[in-house]
Amino acid sequence: MKLYPFTKLSILLLITGLILGLFLTAQWRAKPSRVTSPILPYTSLRDTRDILQDENNNLKKQITELHKKINENQDLLKKAKVTSSASLDYLEKLKSQIALSPLTGDGVKIILADSNATPATEDTIVHASDLRDLVNLLWANGASGITINDQRFSASTSIDCIVNTILINNVRLSSPFTIVALGKQDRLLRALNDQNLLIDLRRRQKLGVQFEYEPVKNYTLPAYDGSYSVQFSKILEE
Repeated sequence: MKLYPFTKLSILLLITGLILGLFLTAQWRAKPSRVTSPILPYTSLRDTRDILQDENNNLKKQITELHKKINENQDLLKKAKVTSSASLDYLEKLKSQIALSPLTGDGVKIILADSNATPATEDTIVHASDLRDLVNLLWANGASGITINDQRFSASTSIDCIVNTILINNVRLSSPFTIVALGKQDRLLRALNDQNLLIDLRRRQKLGVQFEYEPVKNYTLPAYDGSYSVQFSKILEE
């Protein structure tokens, strides 16, 4: 039997409708693949954060052990006199310049802490930008070494913020923050006393943000125990 064009079109539409109906039915019966609980993503991120933090702590321990072995080998070289005294002195100077050795001297100790006021607002907590401004001020006024909560600053150190946590040398820090800077004490104190500097931080002192400082003498900063993104061969070439 010959089908007219209208009949052919009707059959095509019928077949298309059946296929579409089957597809929609299958989709409706399928279980949703998205996460239905808002707690699961948070738990997963928290677990990942903890794993990465543990790995970072283990790496820092390995770096500390390697620094210890390097120092032990240097002492052996000094005793054996295998390497010239000038070379060892240069190595010590280089390590000091890149914060790989402890540093002792006079300087200032600064305490920065969140306000106890509740609820907390943008103006009552210490921000990463506050720490950056303070560290830049200290460097600009001749600081030879700086630590924040015992995290030594090097050329590769940055101050970042993740939610309400400050990240320095890949270590999570929170308020209160103890900053120690070694250098010419009079110059550092003069900069900290200058009311024309750190204006926003001084404004928030009235809201309870703690910003106090005092001179320190014969203070020892720990060596930097993080990693460098550049190779030591490149540093030596300079």
